[in-house]
Amino acid sequence: LKAYFIKRKKIYKYIFIKTDYMQKTIQKQLNDFFRDITAIGGLVASLLLILLFVSSQLLMPLVAGSLIIASIIILIRIFYFKDRPKKEMHTNFVERIDASSFPSMHTARIFFLAILFSVYFANRYLTILCIIIAVLVSYSRIYLKKHDWIDVLGGVAVGVATYFLIAWIFF
Repeated sequence: LKAYFIKRKKIYKYIFIKTDYMQKTIQKQLNDFFRDITAIGGLVASLLLILLFVSSQLLMPLVAGSLIIASIIILIRIFYFKDRPKKEMHTNFVERIDASSFPSMHTARIFFLAILFSVYFANRYLTILCIIIAVLVSYSRIYLKKHDWIDVLGGVAVGVATYFLIAWIFF
């Protein structure tokens, strides 16, 4: 009977170790996936899109929209500081703006781009893809503990408002 329980304990320990390893592996893959997804809403991706459309009618709306989003969010962060869920240290004014959480600049950029491309290209499949990417980028900001829901919603509001301003100016 004692041998039975010892063998059972070893089996449970093996299962626990395997399960723990699988959970850590899945967690790492999710972290990598959302880290890569969040980059789509980043500055580098925006600059690459601007370069991609350099000889297109979308060049000026893309540049103006990117500048307006950055300006609005920097102004908000200058006057209203909100710590990120995973706090970031800051020692000077520029770091303080970057360490502020509200609103999410990644979310603002991606929603602006999603609406702009959806309306400009008027393709159902592209619109669905843009919506999926915008939602994934927004969720990635929460998953990575860079923002909470209110920050993301603030970013959506800035991105949508910027689109309507750009549409009013350029189209």
